[in-house]
Amino acid sequence: MNARGHLSSETIDLLMMSGLDATTSQSAHAHLGTCEFCKKRWDELTEDKARFEQFVFPRTVAKLEQRIASPSLMDRLRERWKVLVPVAGAVLAASLAVALVGRPGGGDGLQTGGDVYIGTKGLTASIEVVVSRAAVGQFAARPGSVLFPKDRLRFLVNPAGAKYVMIASRDGQGAFTVYHPFGGTQSAPVDPTQREVPGSIELDDAVGPERLVAVFSSQPISADAVKAALAAHPTEPTVAGASVVSLDFVKQRP
Repeated sequence: MNARGHLSSETIDLLMMSGLDATTSQSAHAHLGTCEFCKKRWDELTEDKARFEQFVFPRTVAKLEQRIASPSLMDRLRERWKVLVPVAGAVLAASLAVALVGRPGGGDGLQTGGDVYIGTKGLTASIEVVVSRAAVGQFAARPGSVLFPKDRLRFLVNPAGAKYVMIASRDGQGAFTVYHPFGGTQSAPVDPTQREVPGSIELDDAVGPERLVAVFSSQPISADAVKAALAAHPTEPTVAGASVVSLDFVKQRP
C-alpha cells in the first residue's frame, strides 16, 4: 500500500508477474475488488499485456525463433517476454495512445479486462485518440482527460473487419457533431490499408463534458441514428447493427 491507501505500482507489477507471495497476492486481489482506482490501473495493465501478446509478441517471437536453436531456451524466453515486456512497457504504451474497445453488435460500448478480445472470432473494433496542443506536443486522450479549445484531434482506428466508421461527439449542451466524415450524414468506408482516418479536427470554444463515439458497422449508419443514440443514452449509447466505442472528456479553457 502507498500513503493514500492504494496498491503501489511495484505491487501491481509484481502481481501481474506472479511475483508476490500467496498472502500478499490474496490481499492485493481483495483490494482490487473494493478499490475502483486500483482496479482501473489493473485493467489498463491487463489490456496492455493482452494487446502485446496479440499484436507485438507474435511478430517478435518469430524472429527470435530463427536466431535461437535451443527449444528449451526459447520456451523460457517465450514465457518471460509475455509477462516482463508488457509490464515494463505499460507506461510508454499509455503515453502514446489510448485504445478504447467496443462490444460487437451494440452493448454498453465499454468492456472489462476479461472480454476485451474475441479470440478466434477476430479482434474487437477500437479507436485511438491523439491530441496535439501548441507548446505541449502530442499526447493520448484517456477517459476523463481535460482538453482545451483549439486542441487538434487525430483518430486511429482498428475496424476489426468493419467496413464503415463514423466518429461523432455530443457536448454537455447536447450539440451533436460528426467528426468523421466531417459534417457527414452517414458513416464513411474504412480504408483497410490505413489506421489513421483522413484529416484532423479542432475543438471548438464550447466548454464542459463531451462524449466522443466511434461507430463501426458492416453497412452505413446514418448520423441521425447516432445522434438519437447519444440523446437517448448519453453515457452508454448503442446503435443497432454496430459496435460503439465511446470516450468521455472535459473541455475547459486553459
